[in-house]
Amino acid sequence: ASINNPTTTSPSIIPPNSGDNGISFTLSNGWNVDFHPLLGHHHDDTEHHDQNHNTCTEGIILASIPLATLYAHDGDAHAAFVQQKGDERSDGATSSSSNEHEIKAKAATVALADYTARLLSNLLLLPVHNATTNSDSSTIAIQTMGQSRHNAASANQKPRRRRKNKMGGKMKKEVIIPHVLERTDCMVIQQGNNRIGNNIMDATLQFFLHATFPNHSLGSGNDDETMKQLLVDGMLSPVLDQLRCQLTSIGCYTHVACVVLQHVLRSMLQPPTTTQKSMVSNGDDANIEDNHSNTSNTNNNDEEKKADNDSNMNNNYTNSKQEYLNAVAFIADGSLLPRKSGRSMLPMSSPPAVPFMSPESDQLTRVVTVDVGQFWRKFLKEDGSVVQAADREDDKDNAAMMMDTASSPLPTTVTMRGMIIPRGVTLIVGGGYHGKSTLLQALCMGVYDNLPFDGRERCVSHIDAVSIRAEDGRYVNNANVSAFLTNLPSGKSINGASISSNQDTTRFSTKDASGSTSQAANVIEALEAGASTLLVDEDISAANFMARDGRMRAMIMDEPITPLLYRVNGLFLSKEHQVSTVVVVGGVGEWLDVADAVVLMKDYVAYDGLKKAQSVSYQFSYGHVQYGGRGVVHRLPWEAKEEKKKTKKAVMVGEF
Repeated sequence: ASINNPTTTSPSIIPPNSGDNGISFTLSNGWNVDFHPLLGHHHDDTEHHDQNHNTCTEGIILASIPLATLYAHDGDAHAAFVQQKGDERSDGATSSSSNEHEIKAKAATVALADYTARLLSNLLLLPVHNATTNSDSSTIAIQTMGQSRHNAASANQKPRRRRKNKMGGKMKKEVIIPHVLERTDCMVIQQGNNRIGNNIMDATLQFFLHATFPNHSLGSGNDDETMKQLLVDGMLSPVLDQLRCQLTSIGCYTHVACVVLQHVLRSMLQPPTTTQKSMVSNGDDANIEDNHSNTSNTNNNDEEKKADNDSNMNNNYTNSKQEYLNAVAFIADGSLLPRKSGRSMLPMSSPPAVPFMSPESDQLTRVVTVDVGQFWRKFLKEDGSVVQAADREDDKDNAAMMMDTASSPLPTTVTMRGMIIPRGVTLIVGGGYHGKSTLLQALCMGVYDNLPFDGRERCVSHIDAVSIRAEDGRYVNNANVSAFLTNLPSGKSINGASISSNQDTTRFSTKDASGSTSQAANVIEALEAGASTLLVDEDISAANFMARDGRMRAMIMDEPITPLLYRVNGLFLSKEHQVSTVVVVGGVGEWLDVADAVVLMKDYVAYDGLKKAQSVSYQFSYGHVQYGGRGVVHRLPWEAKEEKKKTKKAVMVGEF
């Protein structure tokens, strides 16, 4: 990944040595700079000085700036980025408003760091951005950590012939990943010990760069001063000046506002699990423990303390006025789901692309109001979409207008109409080339925060949704696939004679999995990882793992595979799992028997197909569905008429 996209990767950072004779200084624009040489990285710089073979010194630059300094001109922007200490109620829980602000601030800082890393990659373009000073003919090479890793990997690769492209033989521009990533080489550090006032925590933006200094090495004071002067007068100071200007621009605020919207919208899909609550509330553990220590009759029992902590964490959410959609995904109207090509992540232009429109359905269509905060609301339209650059006549005048909210304060919410994917078993059906897989791909990418103007920036999925497919030849080690596979032959033999014994599928292992066994292992591993939703496409799945018709059941009586079709209801109804499933189906009608919701795609337009699916299932599959003589695996929810009593009796759905 680092070779294909150096803008979004970060190798492991080598911690600076306490005795490395590093230098530290502060620039006039507010940036703090620390340089730490990498010990043992003095070598011949053959790339830039092949004839002289001069020695160069490599090191790591740590640049940082407090957000209070970066946004000193705008207190609202600074308050939107930093976290606040929540006000505790009498019961020890944190107010819901503090939790909501924490979600927005966390999303804003991640987006800010991502935007900073992308800007640095543009300012320090490949090949390496060099700077030559007037006092010395030496050349400074400063790169991002991803660019440095990319160059090192390219240098180690064997040279090979490359086909010249239409750009005159130049290398193609690196593909930009359209997702906001939480990085390790560029981040915002929340400093809880330092308070600015009004319970606002101080925060600092910091990032790492790789620097190379030919003809210089650390050790003496004169070399330190020379290297400092090279950094200031060379290229670091101009780059940081440009970076600070860009970080206070409308483009940066729009980038962050788009990410904040996706984070808040994703948190509205369904209530967080116990694990997610503990992750969000881990900062309040100390407060919770203090409350326990001050109460009378303190009990140090671990189980009781865990129960009390869970109760306090639940209060953080049960007292909130948040209304959840009870869904696994949301797709806003107007989204552009298709991509420009199979190898491109850019959206297809419209036309020919058809913007998504939610169907006229009470089950699938929702109108959602999302509170993004007053500051971020200024950079979004009423429907949550990002303001196009062409819509602004003058960026400077528009910025001044957007920043001035004293006369006419802006609202804090956006309202979107779109389609939800409800919890349970949802089918995406339709003819070939009608948009089924395109819709599922948007759901798969919805776990990430998409960039503005991606077309899918208002499409979100639950953070625990996992895409499942067949992976022929994959390695499986000690996976409990007994829910799907039983009576697998072992293939063992003694003295050339085969032994009729079966493998233990509760500890299934193989170095070359088939399509069905690999997909079964993928499902089990996703469940073990805590997945809340399985996203399955029939096109890339094993046919015998998805379903088997009656003729094949009659032909092969001892089939060891229990298809996913007969497990999806139990996965959702099970108290242990409660896992939803979204399946793209175009060839096996038996899936219509188990659907809780059906999205029918026709001419790239979504319709509610549940009633038609129920009618088809009632006509072809009325009654109980059995599999392999093992009893009722699942039952159809149709109403059975009794002639004698003339009443309707609901047929219950079996458990997993």
